[in-house]
Amino acid sequence: MKEELIEKYLPLVKSIANRYKNCSVPMEDLIQEGCIGILEAFEKFDATKGAEFSTYAFYWIKRNILKALDEANKQSPNSINLNEEIDVGAYNYTFPQTDARSNPEIRKTIETFPEIERKVLTLVLGLDGKGVRDLNQISKILNLPKERVRQIREKAKRRLRNLNLKLTEPLYAVNIGIV
Repeated sequence: MKEELIEKYLPLVKSIANRYKNCSVPMEDLIQEGCIGILEAFEKFDATKGAEFSTYAFYWIKRNILKALDEANKQSPNSINLNEEIDVGAYNYTFPQTDARSNPEIRKTIETFPEIERKVLTLVLGLDGKGVRDLNQISKILNLPKERVRQIREKAKRRLRNLNLKLTEPLYAVNIGIV
């Protein structure tokens, strides 16, 4: 029964997990956490309340995925806070803004990096004055695969950490309704 339930709702789990694939937890782990969410939803679901199971499961899937991301980021020395305010029908996220624009030491240090790392960080942080850009936009600008841009970004962030400089990337506030 549980296997059939997971198989039926696996596409929903994958669609939710896919939104967080570029975060600090591997996609397979996100999917696993989502499947645990399905099982929790199944145990707590009350059909007499009038909600569809898929709507109810959505909450539990997303809750478990966000919990896994939060746990992983608590262990990371360069973590972000993924605390979530849950409102009826919508999920609101608040992310920290970058400190690179206000930290001259970071800007000066980035200038000493290899050219490709300097370009990627400049675009990621919006240091060129044209706003922050995501990995897709940067990959088009630099004509590089998205995964390569991600690797370069991570290498540059490690370089900053090795110099005892902390970097918080700007992330956009997201408002996602229940599907």
